[in-house]
Amino acid sequence: MLRRLPVAVLGGLAGAVAGCLCALVALGVILVLVAMPWKSGATPAPTTEATQAAMPAVRWTPVASEAQEATFTVTMRPMSTPTFPPASSHTPSATSAPSASASTTEQSPTPAPSPDADLARVVGIADGDSIEVEIEGQVYGLRYIGIDSPEPDQPGWWEAMEANRRLVEGQSVRLEKDVSETDQYGRLLRYVYVGNLLVNAELVRQGYAAAVVFPPDVGYADLFAQLENEAQLEGRGLWAATPVTRRGTSWDCVGNIYNCDGFSSCEEVKSYWETCPGDPSRLDGDHDGRPCESLCR
Repeated sequence: MLRRLPVAVLGGLAGAVAGCLCALVALGVILVLVAMPWKSGATPAPTTEATQAAMPAVRWTPVASEAQEATFTVTMRPMSTPTFPPASSHTPSATSAPSASASTTEQSPTPAPSPDADLARVVGIADGDSIEVEIEGQVYGLRYIGIDSPEPDQPGWWEAMEANRRLVEGQSVRLEKDVSETDQYGRLLRYVYVGNLLVNAELVRQGYAAAVVFPPDVGYADLFAQLENEAQLEGRGLWAATPVTRRGTSWDCVGNIYNCDGFSSCEEVKSYWETCPGDPSRLDGDHDGRPCESLCR
């Protein structure tokens, strides 16, 4: 019995050693499987803490909403109505134009029309600052922006109208809008160009229109004011010390140069009729002694 014990103990010890070996083999297999991703180049997923530590700090800058609009402060010159001097003296009266120095005598450059200006044809002359234009077969009344010429009952009306006629009658013109589309009478409000000549400015430069400010259409207000001051200083047009006028003895009695449509009133017709005997302009078409019966009824 005692001799057999060592053999039994040795057998148990051998079993225990074999079990341990199996456990070690299984552990080794597990370790090999775990280590395989690292050997193949795979990157282990970082933890949340590691990700946050690795990310750079980003500062958010708010973007203004498209609905927000900038607020502009616009300072506009006050509206004024020009007063042309009387025919007897033609002393310039105050207008909205600032004073100019006596050395300002050269013609100021005027802007060229924009490429998208509308094309039209002048079909009528209303007065010194208004015309009729045809656009795509339709006729519109048009008022020049930023200037004003004498009314029919004021001295210089006919001269201003004739100056306007010389510039634009029958011409193809380009029309440029400022802000407003029409005036209170439904007339188009436009800057008018013949070629590169800005007619609004040219009438002021020649002295047959005054510069006025009617907000919000003030794009060339400063230019027109400067041109008016130059015309006054140099005595051009209606600012002349001895202006050419249709009233009194200033009628031109040589040749057929007047027609009834060019007179503003029966008073003017009578003034011409008395000054120019023989009716050289043939205003009495039916020879009944009554010229321009459309005006003198």
